[in-house]
Amino acid sequence: MPELPEVETVRTQLDAQIRGAKILDIQIWKSGREKPVGDRFRNSLEGKKIIEIQRRAKLLVFRFEDGGAMTAHLKMTGRFVFVDADYEPSKHDRMLFRFDNGAHLVWNDVRQFGFVQAVSEKELENILSKYGPEPLETSVENLAVCIEHPKTRTIKAALLNQEVIAGIGNIYADEACFRAGIRPTRRIGKMNHADRLNLMRQVKELLKEAVEQRGTSANDYVDTEGKKGGFLSLLRVYGRAGEPCVNCKTPIKKIVLAQRGTHYCSGCQR
Repeated sequence: MPELPEVETVRTQLDAQIRGAKILDIQIWKSGREKPVGDRFRNSLEGKKIIEIQRRAKLLVFRFEDGGAMTAHLKMTGRFVFVDADYEPSKHDRMLFRFDNGAHLVWNDVRQFGFVQAVSEKELENILSKYGPEPLETSVENLAVCIEHPKTRTIKAALLNQEVIAGIGNIYADEACFRAGIRPTRRIGKMNHADRLNLMRQVKELLKEAVEQRGTSANDYVDTEGKKGGFLSLLRVYGRAGEPCVNCKTPIKKIVLAQRGTHYCSGCQR
């Protein structure tokens, strides 16, 4: 699933192309993952002017001039891709947005878990309030406080909880733990303040680096130009089960933790 760096990459590209543009029309090729459904979705958005594309956690927010918005969650395989005016839809394309500046944007989703939703200003405020602090906009000290409780929770589960810290998913949780030398299985109660500070420092540095590389294409992720992210070659544990650790050569282990495949080095992480 695309995480903060991937969604931020898409946000930046969308904002550069369609900020200030008006939605002329929407063609819905495969309905069912938009809300409200069908013509109600299309009619609620056509004619609206985008003033900004924002990101909150892993959620894209298309803000409109009238105060409303369209939210979009890529989930596992969702993607927004700019196409030419004469584009013909492919098998997994769900809809096309046509803008008054000439841009054409396709929403595509192979596994159909992603969604787009038209919301009012009040509805948007309620949705965004449920997320924890943004790690790139919050101090290391304040982030460390976020993971003090509950003591029995594993650090991996805490990092994945979007109400604790926004935007971190499986890839960057594993990578941050490795960089901090902390096993993802460790309980929060077994970490001291210095441990938490170190982990949050690694989280911030890791996410910043990944954004600079336009994210990680470990699975299906591509940006709005159809290009893969460049951080894949920099992964140290995720997706490397059985391979030697880049530091100590111990084979990387993979277990299931917090219902996710979890990678770590038993030599480097304690």
